Amino acid sequence: MNITAIGLLGEWRAERFLKKKGMRLLCRRFKTPHGEIDLVLKDGETLVFAEVKYRPTGHMGQGASAVDMQKRKNLRYAARHYLSRHAHAFFRFDVVEITAAGIRHIPNAF
Repeated sequence: MNITAIGLLGEWRAERFLKKKGMRLLCRRFKTPHGEIDLVLKDGETLVFAEVKYRPTGHMGQGASAVDMQKRKNLRYAARHYLSRHAHAFFRFDVVEITAAGIRHIPNAF
């Protein structure tokens, strides 16, 4: 399986997991010149920008630690781009980490 297919599988698993928690998907892979947002969802009245880190052979914490300062900066830029087209009062950044140990959802990750 190539890296793109692995990433898509992780996003699909995260999407299913978040939908089971009651969230509604608005957009997959929102692209901007500075990167993309894996999933954009609605959690009640809150807009959620979710970064998915899929590490099938890794351990918990490994994926979340990959969301470093530069990645956060790019995600904030992409979120501003999304919000310029879809105004919304409340939003947050979540990380969904998927490893062999399971799925960990980190709301308000940064």
